[in-house]
Amino acid sequence: MTKQSTRRAEVTLPLLIAYIDALLPTLAQETDAQTNTQSDSKSTKHKIDDKPELLPDLLWVTEDKNTLALLNTALTNHAAFQASDTTQPADKLASSTLLALNQQPVSERYELVCFWLPALSAEQLQQYIPLLMRYRDLYAAHLLIALEHNIDLQPYGFTPFDILQTSTLTEDTDLSDADMTQMPAAAHAFGSATLWQFNLYDYKQLPNWLNADYWANPENWGKHRW
Repeated sequence: MTKQSTRRAEVTLPLLIAYIDALLPTLAQETDAQTNTQSDSKSTKHKIDDKPELLPDLLWVTEDKNTLALLNTALTNHAAFQASDTTQPADKLASSTLLALNQQPVSERYELVCFWLPALSAEQLQQYIPLLMRYRDLYAAHLLIALEHNIDLQPYGFTPFDILQTSTLTEDTDLSDADMTQMPAAAHAFGSATLWQFNLYDYKQLPNWLNADYWANPENWGKHRW
C-alpha cells in the first residue's frame, strides 16, 4: 500500500471488502520481499536461517456485535459471488469487536487488520486509541481504519487512503461496480467512511545515508559483527 494525498476519499463496506479481497495476495509478496531485504543486510555470521513467521491473513474489527454480524453477512455474500479463486478462505480470516479485542490478554499478529468503525464517535474512539497504537506498532504489518469523516488520525501517524486511486489492483478489477452490486442492502445502509492506513514497511522513507557506502570500512559490511 502506498501513501496517497491528504484528500479524504469516502469508502463503503462493500467497496472495502472488494478491495481487501484483491489486496491480500499482494501483501504476502510485499512482506516476503521486505523480510528478505532485512535478512540480507544482517551479518552473515549471525544470519537467521529460520523462515519468517507466517502471519494470519486478515482480522476485521467492528464497534459492536450487531455491526460484526452485518460484516460477516457481507463477507459471506461477497465470497458467494466471486468466480475467481482470490477470495480468502474462512480459516484465514478472523473477526472481533473492539471491546473483545481490547480485553484479549494476548494479541496475535496479522498481515492486515481492518477496523470498520464508521459509527464510532470521536469521544468513543479515544478509549481505543492505545489499542490502535498497539496494532499499528506491533500486531499488524498493514492497518486500515474506516472512521466517521470528521475524525482525524494524522496526529497518530496514519494517512488518508483512497482505494480507488491505488495501483495495487489489476486493470480488470472494477471496484465501482463492486460497491453497488453483489452485496445485501443492509451493507449499503451503513453508509460510507473515511479510510486511514498505516503500512509498517513504508511509513518512513529510508535515508540515503543508511547503506554501506556511507559507513566506515564499507568493504566489511555484512562480514563482521560490529
